[in-house]
Amino acid sequence: MTFRKTFSFIARNALLGAALLATLGLSAAVTMRVVLSARDVAVPGVVGRVLPEASALAARRGLDIRVQGRRHDPAVPADHVIAQEPPAGGTLKAHRSVRVWVSLGARRITVPRVEGQSVRTARITLEQAGVPVAHVVEVDARAPEGQVLVQRPTAGQTDLPGDGASLLVSRGSGRSDFVMPDLIGRSAAAAMGSLIAAGFKVADVRYRSYPGVAPGIVLRQLPAAGYRVDPRTPLSLDVSRETS
Repeated sequence: MTFRKTFSFIARNALLGAALLATLGLSAAVTMRVVLSARDVAVPGVVGRVLPEASALAARRGLDIRVQGRRHDPAVPADHVIAQEPPAGGTLKAHRSVRVWVSLGARRITVPRVEGQSVRTARITLEQAGVPVAHVVEVDARAPEGQVLVQRPTAGQTDLPGDGASLLVSRGSGRSDFVMPDLIGRSAAAAMGSLIAAGFKVADVRYRSYPGVAPGIVLRQLPAAGYRVDPRTPLSLDVSRETS
């Protein structure tokens, strides 16, 4: 065998060996990756952590972080993880992703001015601005009935109380207290006429027989004589009728 043929033979065998070794190495690497990917790893807790810290914790377990969404949360600072799936302590295959939701921080809302508006208009204005109305308190005032006198938080504020806005609303100044007179034994027609003329409403009139009493006489009244009432207080009378 000539030198050239011998060299060619050796070279071919060397190349074949190198190719075989490369194939074996690649196969081993693929096999190792498959084995590692198949193993279960515990999911770390990343809620409350900033994204870089969450990613580093996940990487130590052979996992990735995937941001699934972002939303406002007044209790969690911006760029911190609000929630995760799977939860801490769960398991995932290696090289899989932990899904997380990230906070945008508290929603910045500017409270609009509603003082001087009607309570209905004020509700609409506030709700359109994203400010819920939590409390409405009515008081006697000279302002028109239903007008907003005071608002909390005040116009221009950006920090909101947890339950929402509060409104102080006028009930108007037309209210007047009245001491309920004793109507028992009086003519029902005359009593109701006086009450209606004074701005009161007789909500309920019941007629019943009562021996020895002429028809049309007040037998019973609610509220009783001496109670303080106002035009919004429902009044009721029991009135005698003819006995059959």
